Order: sequence, then C-alpha cells, then structure tokens
Amino acid sequence: MIRKSYLLLSLLQAVLSQEWKGVTPREVTAQEGLCAQIPCHYSYPSHLANQPRDGLWINNEHPITSSIAFHSKDRNHELPRFRHRTRLSGDLKDGDCSLIINSVTQQDAGPYYFRIEFENTNKFTYLPATRLHVSDTPRNLSITSRDTIKDSSITITEGNSAVILCSVESFPASNLTWRHLGVTMNRTSSNNELWLEFAHVTSRVAGDYQCVAENGHGAVEGTITIAVEHAPRNLSITSRDTIKDSSITITEGNSAVILCSIESFPASNLTWRHLGVTMNRTSSNNELWLEFAHVTSRVAGDYQCVAENGHGAVEGTITIAVKRQDFSGWKAALLGVGIALSIALAGSLIFRCVRRGSSRGRGPSTQAVRVGDSTPGEQADRPRKKEEGQEIKSNRRTNQYQDHNLYENCKFDESSVYANV
Repeated sequence: MIRKSYLLLSLLQAVLSQEWKGVTPREVTAQEGLCAQIPCHYSYPSHLANQPRDGLWINNEHPITSSIAFHSKDRNHELPRFRHRTRLSGDLKDGDCSLIINSVTQQDAGPYYFRIEFENTNKFTYLPATRLHVSDTPRNLSITSRDTIKDSSITITEGNSAVILCSVESFPASNLTWRHLGVTMNRTSSNNELWLEFAHVTSRVAGDYQCVAENGHGAVEGTITIAVEHAPRNLSITSRDTIKDSSITITEGNSAVILCSIESFPASNLTWRHLGVTMNRTSSNNELWLEFAHVTSRVAGDYQCVAENGHGAVEGTITIAVKRQDFSGWKAALLGVGIALSIALAGSLIFRCVRRGSSRGRGPSTQAVRVGDSTPGEQADRPRKKEEGQEIKSNRRTNQYQDHNLYENCKFDESSVYANV
C-alpha cells in the first residue's frame, strides 16, 4: 500500500511538472519458476500525449538496445529466451509500464530499465535500473573440507583436528544448521555457509552429519559421514566354556572354540600364537577363531592373540588347562563285576572239589559182604574173623571223619581265583 501511494505521488508530481520521469523500485525478488513483476510508472511532456509510442524493457547495465526483454511493437526484437514470456501489466497510454516475466529462471536475474520511443524521434530512457533477484530453494548445497571427501564420506585420524564447510546458493540467504543424531551442532542465520569444526577428533565424532539450509522459499539438506581411524583397542577373548582370570579349563577329548575380537579402524590383522608359533591368522578382520577338534594334554599352555593395524598393536593372552576324564565311576562298576565273577568262580571250584572227594569216600563203604558165600579157602580164614571185625569197626570210626578231609583234594590257586578282581 505504501509503495502504491509512493508511485502514485511520484507519477502525479511528474505529470504536474511535465518532465520525463520514471518510478521503479531499485530491487525486485522473484522465486524461480514463478512470475516476476517490476512495477513501473512513467511521465513525459504533455505535448506528446497523443503521439504513438513504443515501450521497451532492456536487460542490461547500460542503455543499449542489444538486450531487449520486451518490445511492445515488434516481438522479433526481443532476445529469444524472453519471447512469449514477457508482457506489460497495464497500458502505456496510462503511464503504466509495469513488466511481467513468466517462469523466471536464474538467467533472468539482473538489471532492467524502461525506455519510451515516440514516432517523432522523442525517446527517453528511465534510469536507474531495477535489479531483479531470482531466489530458489538451497540449491547447489556443497560440503567441503581440507581433508579428502569421497562418496560423501571423510576419514580423519583420531587426535587430529578437522574443519568441514557447508555452503549453498540461495536468495535471500539461507539459515544453515549442522545436525548429528538429531542434535543441533552449529547454526547460523541469513548466511549461505556454515563451518563445523573439531579441535580434537575422537571415536565419538564418527557418524553421519546433516547440513540443512532453508529460507522462505524452501529447504535442502546434505549429508556427510565421518569415519575416525584409530589403533586397536578393547581386545576381547571369549569362549563357550567359562573363562576365569584369563584361564580356561577343557576336559581331555572334548572340542573347544576360542574367539579373539577387537575394535579398530581400519580393521586389524589378527594372529593366534602358542610357544612363539603362529596357530592361525587373518588379514583386515576384527575377529579370529582358535579351534580344537579333539583336546589333548599337548594343547595345554598360554596362547596370545595379537591385533595390529597402521596405527598400533595390542595383545591378549589366555591359558588353556586340560583336565583328564574321570573314570572312577566305571572303574568301580568294573571292580564290582570282577568281584562277583570271582566269587562265582570260587564257588564253582569248591563245588566240584566236594563232589570229587565224596565219590572217593564212598568207595570202601559200598562194598557188600555176603554172609554164607564163601570160596575155597574161606574156611581157613574164619579164625581171623575176630581180627577182621575189629578192623572193620576201626574203619567205621575212621569213615566218620572222612568228610572233613574231603577238601584236602581241593588245591586252590589264589592267583587264578582273584585274577578278575
């Protein structure tokens, strides 16, 4: 409203004074892709009021007609990039010389001034020129650094300093913000560049960083990933078996797997060593396995895991103890079985000896003496019957104790009896 009032007042003054005078703003801003309007009112001597005229808008710093953006009489005089895109919003006879530019581009930015030409060779150029600015959303956002950036990533050695610059093209100037993990790290207002500085880089710096640029016409964002190189650290030795005080006990005959892992960037070369001999090795990897398919007593001892990269090295040690298998359970079982078998064998031998002795003791007692039967010469023996009767009686006493002597025929070999115990 104030601008319109000012233009009307200026126009009125120009008419009353009967002078060549134009009223245009010094600067105009338009958003890229939309329409741009340069307000314009002009005055001229009153005696030319009924004269035919042509109006021209020239896109140049100097009053020459080589860069015509608009020509009211012959559009062929216009620069090709302006044809069918420029027009006047009013009527030249009414003193309205406002220019409209459709689909504004960055190439359209620059100075514009109006020129009036009457048929009777009266011509006049209205200066100073109006400068057209074309704004866009943070266009051409750029992230740069003194360190090499490759594929939107930068690598910094731990302990060094780093400076990263975010810049953008926009009009009006953008507000820029650096963010990391959703937290604002740095911010500037109405400026098209913003620095992100690290005085002493640590591993905590590593991650993705976003630079956001925004003005009244939009916003744009760029991302850079910071990687921090450092020596190996936090070496860890783990296993499915329990590790206590850097020592592990494994039962003989079992299998075992031990893992050595490390934190480092770039990745470390890892080596397992035992008694100064390399057991296993890997290149550019942060973990390495040590495996035993069948543990024996030879496995016992100290093992070292060494991790190294271009920034340093670190070592860890584990002691492997091998425990023999516990056979006490089945040994006791075998002993019991041996004792049972020995007792059974001894019983069998005793039984056989008893049977053998019994068969020998019954021989004399089973001989029958038949009275009345006699052979020639038996009569001669009869006087001896008394003596024989006494002998038989004595034998009967002897046979009463014969069973106690049955075991005299059993010869036991203790070594054979208890051989299975």
